[in-house]
Order: sequence, then structure tokens, then C-alpha cells
Amino acid sequence: MEFKYQLDERPPFAETVLFALQWFLVVVPFIIILGTIAAGIHYPDSPVLQLKYLQKVFLATGVTLLVQVLGGHRLPIIVGPAAVLLSGLVANQGDATSGAAYFSVAVCGLLITVLSSLGLLSRISVLFTPRVVGIVLLLIAFTILPTILNLILDGVSNPFGQLMFAIAMIMALMAGQRFLPDALKSTIVIWALILGSLAYYGLIAGALPRSQIVSQAAADGGLMAVTLSFDPVVVISFLFCFFALTANDLGSIQSTANLLGVRDVEKRTNAGLIVTGLGNILAGCLGVIGPVNYSLSSGVIIASGCASRFPVGTAALGMILLAFTPGIISIFSYIPAVVTGSLLFYTMCSQVAGGLMMLGKSFEASGMETGLLMGFSLMLGTLVAFLPSQVVADIPPLIRPLLTNGFVVGVTAALILEHLVYGKGGGSNYAKTD
Repeated sequence: MEFKYQLDERPPFAETVLFALQWFLVVVPFIIILGTIAAGIHYPDSPVLQLKYLQKVFLATGVTLLVQVLGGHRLPIIVGPAAVLLSGLVANQGDATSGAAYFSVAVCGLLITVLSSLGLLSRISVLFTPRVVGIVLLLIAFTILPTILNLILDGVSNPFGQLMFAIAMIMALMAGQRFLPDALKSTIVIWALILGSLAYYGLIAGALPRSQIVSQAAADGGLMAVTLSFDPVVVISFLFCFFALTANDLGSIQSTANLLGVRDVEKRTNAGLIVTGLGNILAGCLGVIGPVNYSLSSGVIIASGCASRFPVGTAALGMILLAFTPGIISIFSYIPAVVTGSLLFYTMCSQVAGGLMMLGKSFEASGMETGLLMGFSLMLGTLVAFLPSQVVADIPPLIRPLLTNGFVVGVTAALILEHLVYGKGGGSNYAKTD
């Protein structure tokens, strides 16, 4: 494709700022949405600590993005919090408080870095066939449903009104995705954050809330330290999340590299995975959700006509600067939980669409087999995600982080069915889809 500015071209200063603002507006809502949910898991009763958590997410994301653009894959790909890691935090909420989950994020980031440096990551990625990757994308969306439901129904005074508000907001987003011009589609989430919040306070709450977290955060100063702890079962649980994160990273880097027609795809992919691992080490040590390369970057490149990586680096500098301005970040604390939940539901719809697209050829080649594999893995993972608390309490503590993680259970089921039951030895005709 022909672009106004190619990969290594530097646009004029004014255009660099404008393109950087576009990238910034695309990624900030994802940082706010996923970061706010993760912060609520880690510090449910402290708005000040939740704000500081968001500061650290901006810092980890901005640093990782800057290093990627300058010395990693060196492609115009935005970086943001990984939704698959959020599913791990949701499944290990008790452990997140003790720091075991974030220690696991750092350990798994180190593993990605080492394996990528040794060139061994491709041997693991063969387990994630297109059919398994499609199921993984679906599982991320479905196993986060309990969290979405809790956000939408947050504040029990008017749960039905909030549910109707959420449905109306999601339908408005779907309509916007269909009818808005491409330039606005790329920033639809940030507009939904603003307009959705104003509509909620005007129609449901009736007044804006009062908050003093800015002054409290300023008085506290700095970014809080996190005490990490080791739990081997939690580490194993997060390993499954990181396998999926790696597959996501590979797809994002290679799809953008192929779009731009670069020649050294393998070298850039390997370097990008190393930086992703380092970024997750940083995030784990800071005690926040780790980053991943976003696959929606290609759409932003096509819509803007700019393939230069330098505006993306400028956007990364903006994120780092924002990390040290709690007053600006605190504005996002006014976003109601129901708006956050509605936007997360909307973004997970895109995740489902991506998963179904990945499974398209598999259905053409072996519809019943693929349907059974997908149905069993998806239903089992969702069932585990909605386990009642009394059932969870009966599971032995040693294996609880594994057996109560719907994503891990679903992915394990998909891998067993794909490679053992419906693999070559099991008479699968999946090879026809390649």
C-alpha cells in the first residue's frame, strides 16, 4: 500500500503531533478501562491507590511502547494492557493483593525474553494453531463476563436502570462503528467515555460525584511500592495467559510488518517479543497489568495514511509524561463503573469477531469437529468463570488458582482436544485448513 509517510520517514513537527494525538487517543481508553478494572481488583477500597496504579500502567505502557518503536520491532504498533492478563488477575483476586499475581507477570515476562533471545519461542507457538488461537480470543471475552456484569450492575440502588443504560450505550457504539467515518471510528471509545459519563450523570445519577483523590495523591507523592510474593501455582496459571499473549504479539507484529512490506519480518518479530517480555518484567515489578502489542494498529495506519513509527514514539512520550501528572489522570476517576463495563463489553465484541474470523476456514474444512472443540472449550471455561463462591471455597487452596481460572481451563481443554483427541492421531482433517 502507498502511504503519505513511510515507516522510517519523519513527518513535519505539526503533523507528527497530530498523528501522535490520534495514536494517543486510540490507546488511552484501553489503558483507562483495563487499568481501572485491575486497580479495583488490587485496591478495591482505596481510590488514591487506584489512581497511583493507573499512573504506573501509563508509565509501563509508555516505556514499553517507546522502546518497541526505537529498538524493538520498530513498527507503528501501539502497546496497551493485555486483556488476557486481566482474566488472570480476575481469577486470582486474592493472590493479586499479596503480590503473587504480579510476581508471576514478571516471571513470565522474563521467560518470554529468554526464549525469544534463544530463538525457542517458535517451538512453543506451534501449539497455538489458528483454531486454538480463535478459541483463545473467544475465551478471553467470555471468561471476563462476570467482571463486566459486576461493573454494569455496580451500585445496587438502580440495577435495572443501569442495565438498560448499558444496553443502550453498547447499541449506540455498534451503530457508531457502522455509520461513523473511519477517522472517527478509531477514536470512538474515547468519545464514548466522555459522552457516556455525561449521559449517566444526567440521566441515572442526577449529579456529578465529589472527589478529593487529587489532593490526597499529591500529598502522598511518588508511586507506591509493591511487595511481591512467589506462588508456583499462580505462576503456572499465568503461564497459560502468557502463551496466549505471545500468540497475540506474534500476530500483531507480523500482520503489521506484512502490511508495510518490510523484509526482515522474523528479526523484527523476535526483537518485538523480547521487548514485550521486558515490558512485562517492568510491569510485574511495578505491580501492574502487563503490556502487549495491539492488533488494531493496522486499521489506524490505513485510516490515517501514515505508516511512520515516529508519531507513535511521540505518543509514548505523552503517556510517560501523563504518568507523572495524577491531576489529569484523576479526571478519568469520574467515569462510572457502568460506562467502563459497557465499553469493556464493546471491546470484547471485537475480540469475539476476531476469534470467529480465525475459525472461519476451520468451519469450512471440518465444521462439526471445530464446533465441538470450540463449544466444549468455551462452555467449560465460561462455566468455571461463573463458579459460585461456595464451590470455589471447597477447592483445595494448592490448586485453586488453576481450577478456578476459566481461561486456563478452557485453553487446556482446547489444547488437549486439538492435539490429542482431534489431532493427526485422532483422525482430524484440520491440516486441510492450512
